[in-house]
Formats: sequence, C-alpha cells, structure tokens
Amino acid sequence: MKVEFLVNTDINDGRQIFIQEAEFKKAKDNEEEFNSFAFATNCLFAFYGCPDDFISPYEYEKILSALEKGGAVIITIVEEKYPQNVYPEVFVSNNNKLKKIQL
Repeated sequence: MKVEFLVNTDINDGRQIFIQEAEFKKAKDNEEEFNSFAFATNCLFAFYGCPDDFISPYEYEKILSALEKGGAVIITIVEEKYPQNVYPEVFVSNNNKLKKIQL
C-alpha cells in the first residue's frame, strides 16, 4: 500500500498520512495490504506519542464505508498542550470536501 506523509496546514501541519482511495481499498480483502496499512498508522502514532496502536479492522471498515471513488483518506495526529493529550483524527476527502470520521 502506498502511503504518503502529507504537509497540509489546513489540517495539522506535517502530522498526517495520505492514502488514495484505490490504495486504501487494496487492504479490504488482502491481509498483507492491511498489515502494511496498520504498520504505517502504528509508525505515525508511535512517532508522535499517540497511545493508540493502529487503526483496527473495525475502524478500517468504518473509514472505507465513507470513502467514495477517487477520494482519499487523511489520518492526522492532534496534540493538545493543556491538558496534554495526543490522539488521531481521520478525515475522508470526497470531491475535495473533507469529512471527519468518528472512530
């Protein structure tokens, strides 16, 4: 699975990965592709100190159900200073419109 680190000041500068719809869908029925996706999210989360391990198969399906043809998935890390809290947010971009996915 091709995963890109993305710099997008509108979302959260430098703390996200970007996955095209066609690449994201590869993981639906392919365990090796899903493991590649899980590894990428695990690396992102670990690098920024996020307590979540990775996106689970259930969460993957939830994201997939919101993704349209030609869209993309953006997974970003949010860091709050007071109180200190680090957590992921997931967005789906369909027709250049961002939609936040509640996991």
